Amino acid sequence: MTGVADIYLMLRRPQAKESRLRFSAMLQQKHQGMQRFVVLSWKRSGSNLLCGILTHHPEIIMHNELFNPIDIFTYHPDSLMRLDCDQNTRWTCLARDLWPKLFLDQIWSGKYTDGSKIKAKGKAVGFKSFPDHWKDANNEIVHDEVILGDRRVKKIILSRECELSVWVSMKRAEITGFYMTKKYPRNLKIEIDIPAFQTFINNYHFTFQRKYKSAFHTNDSFRITYEQLIDEENFEKNIAPLLWKFIGVNDMNTIKRLKEVSK
Repeated sequence: MTGVADIYLMLRRPQAKESRLRFSAMLQQKHQGMQRFVVLSWKRSGSNLLCGILTHHPEIIMHNELFNPIDIFTYHPDSLMRLDCDQNTRWTCLARDLWPKLFLDQIWSGKYTDGSKIKAKGKAVGFKSFPDHWKDANNEIVHDEVILGDRRVKKIILSRECELSVWVSMKRAEITGFYMTKKYPRNLKIEIDIPAFQTFINNYHFTFQRKYKSAFHTNDSFRITYEQLIDEENFEKNIAPLLWKFIGVNDMNTIKRLKEVSK
């Protein structure tokens, strides 16, 4: 949409969420820092695999589950010292949930407290997010406004085509407590609760079809599937160059992977 069209939409439908987001985006100035991005996904959908690829790119500063209710997970723990306090104070879950915008401002800088870049060649900075990260802390409005509602934040939306595989993987992890690389016992059996599984499918579809759809999705969103990730030849030849261009980093980078962890 053009700027004039955005104003027209706002005047015609001032109560519509999309029109409000588009109008507010017109007032957003371009930031003078690194490209911001977020990997929007769901548990057991290949996010560790994708984040491993992203973090190996020399121009990408990739954090992990920064808004996980349990802890702040990142590949760069030294970057979590607070800029607004003395140098011995680290961001905690409580402080993060109380001041999420202040926390994000520091993350988006891509720098340590001394002002140096986390990566010398860093051009983009991001983290991954699941729906429950924001709901558990009652910060969904921050997610909607600061991430989905900000067209300056690129959205990489990662889903898995086979919902049954997601469900089974989640149940295996819940039963065994194994979430990273460990193999599951051969005799492990999963009982499928049909009503619960149907509820899961409804939530999964709603999340990827509605919740993760920004008002500017044609410009600020890049969709990818787990199945595309594990097809290494196709990913490296056809998907990765588009992804690098979308984020704004060197598209000649050699792909490096962590061990694949979602089964």
